[in-house]
Amino acid sequence: MESHYDQFAQNFSQTRQHGWPEFEKIAPLLKKHQRVLDLGCGNGRLRNFLPTDIIPQGFYHGFDLSKNMLRIAQESFPYDHFFQGSFANPLPFGSENFDLVISIAAFHHLLKPTEQTQCLSELFRITKPGGKVFLTTWKIPKKYRQYNWNRKDWWLSGFKNYLVPFGKDKHPRYYRTVPGKTLAKKMKNAGFKIISHQLFRGKNWIVIAEKPKNN
Repeated sequence: MESHYDQFAQNFSQTRQHGWPEFEKIAPLLKKHQRVLDLGCGNGRLRNFLPTDIIPQGFYHGFDLSKNMLRIAQESFPYDHFFQGSFANPLPFGSENFDLVISIAAFHHLLKPTEQTQCLSELFRITKPGGKVFLTTWKIPKKYRQYNWNRKDWWLSGFKNYLVPFGKDKHPRYYRTVPGKTLAKKMKNAGFKIISHQLFRGKNWIVIAEKPKNN
């Protein structure tokens, strides 16, 4: 996965300059001087839509698997912070570090249920009490469903594996999707309080959750 995005980083970045319709759901979560983590930040385009009078320079943190995507992000936003690694592994941040964690169309790259459970546990750890997590995954269109999945594993977990072609050469990208209701349940099991989960415009599952405040 890392080599795939490193290889196509420039092309991928050029086709990802616009905002997301989902941003209308993020905007109400923003508060002044929040520490924000963008998990799977790619070229950092989310930063363009976080006003600096609310999220000042240096308060935005991007995390991504691709070194080349992060290079583009750091060049675009030199005063913010970027980190390279896989969110299938423990994240390189202290506990209770972020007010808001956003992950748009990245979580479904984790192909094993154990990796997704680990990731959600890490998100719970690094989020401040009272902090929010905004997470989206794809609802894969039928025309892209070139999938190979283990029936027993799918039945037990509610997930499916897909190969989705990308770019002019149709290189496959790997996804493991999960419906919003199932994802919300997994986040609840990780300790989060679920604020909402929905299918947004028929394309993406959105789950918004909160880490309960300490008593």
